[in-house]
Amino acid sequence: MDMRTLFILLSLFIATLSFAQDEIPERLLLTGGQQVGSGARALGLGGTYTGIADDFSAIWWNPAGLAQVKRIEVQGTLLRTGFSNDATYFGTSRDGTTNAMRLNNLGAVFPIPVYQGALSFAFGYSQVTDFERRTRVASTSNLRDWNDFDELESGRLGMWSFASAVDISPNLSVGAGMNYWTGADDYSLLGNYTEAGGEFNTEQTIYTKLAGWNFNLGGMYRPGRMLRVGLAASTPFSMKLSEDWEFDGETGYFDYRMTYPWVWRVGASVAPGRWLVAADLEYRDWQSLEFRSDTPFQDVSRTEANRQIRDTYESTMRLSLGGEYLFPAYGLRGRAGYSLEPSNFKDAGGDADKGIFSLGFGILIDRSVMLDATYRTTGYTENVTPGLEEKLRASQLLMTISYRM
Repeated sequence: MDMRTLFILLSLFIATLSFAQDEIPERLLLTGGQQVGSGARALGLGGTYTGIADDFSAIWWNPAGLAQVKRIEVQGTLLRTGFSNDATYFGTSRDGTTNAMRLNNLGAVFPIPVYQGALSFAFGYSQVTDFERRTRVASTSNLRDWNDFDELESGRLGMWSFASAVDISPNLSVGAGMNYWTGADDYSLLGNYTEAGGEFNTEQTIYTKLAGWNFNLGGMYRPGRMLRVGLAASTPFSMKLSEDWEFDGETGYFDYRMTYPWVWRVGASVAPGRWLVAADLEYRDWQSLEFRSDTPFQDVSRTEANRQIRDTYESTMRLSLGGEYLFPAYGLRGRAGYSLEPSNFKDAGGDADKGIFSLGFGILIDRSVMLDATYRTTGYTENVTPGLEEKLRASQLLMTISYRM
C-alpha cells in the first residue's frame, strides 16, 4: 500500500484532512457532532421549545419568546456528554468511550418597562454542538491495512449572542439576535498498519478553530391563554476554519471557509391546566453547505467539492415531541420528550437516524430560583467505511439554574 492510498484510507476517519485525496470525507466537521441545543428544560422536552421559549435559552430556540420574560433572569447550564462506540472491523470488535464536562449556556434577560406590551434584551453564550467521539479498531488478521488504531475527537461549537424581543400587538411578538460563533475541534489518531509486509506506527493530530457571524430571527403568536405558536430561523453564515496539523513529525496549517446552511423551526405548545404538550419541526438545508474558498484537500477543487456535497448529503427534517406535568403540592414539573433526527448522509441508511429520548424535571427551590435537570440518550449505527461497522451511543446530562429577580 503506497502512501497516497494510506492517506485516502485515513480520510475516511478524519473530519477535515489536509492531505492528498480525490474525494471529500464522508464526515466533514460541520456536518458531524451531536446537535445538542440550549437549556435543560428545552432538552427535557425533546427540543420542542420553538413554541414555548420563555427563558434565556430562547436566545437560541426562538428569540421572540424573550418578550415573555417579565423579570430579570440569570441562567446557567452545565452539560456532561458521554459517548461510546462498539466498532467491529472485519469481525473484530473493540469499544471506545469518551466524555466531557462543559458549559452549555450562561446569560441574562433584561425586560424593560414599557407603557404596553413587552420589550426584552438578552446577552450570553450557548453551546449547541459537541464533537465528542472515539473509535478504537483492532484486527486479528495481518492481511488487513489496519492492525489497530485509536481515534479521539473532542470539541464544541457555540455562539455569543445579543438579542431583543418586542410585542408588536397584544398576541404577537418578534425577536432577533446577532451571534458570534466560536469553537474548536481537537482530533488525534494513533495507529499501527501493515504495508509491503512490514508494520508501521503513525501518529497525527489536527486542531481546528472555527469562527463566524450570523443572525437568529423569530416570531411567536399567542391566540389565547393556552396556545402558543412559534417560527424561528438561523441564517446562513460563512465560517472560517483554521487547521494546524501534524503527521508523523511533519507539520502544516490551512485556512479555508465554508457556508453553514439555513436552520428553520416551527413549533406549537398547548397548556391546559397542569399539562403542557409541545411539538417542533426543524429543517436543516445540508445540501447548501459549501466551500467558499480552496478546500483542504489537494486534489479536490472548490467546485468539485461542492458538487460532491450535493451528491453525498441531504437536507434533514427533525421531529420532536414533548410533554410536562406540574405537581403543585411539591413545586415539581416532570417532563419527557422524543426527537427523531435523520442522518444527513444519503447512503447511511435508516439505522443511522438518531431517536433521542429525554427525561427531566424542574423544581422551584424558592420564589426566585428554579432548578432543571435532564438526561438524554440515543443509539445509532454507521456503516460508512468498508469493513467497519460502528454502533454508537451518545448521552447528555444537563443541569440548569435560573434566578429571577
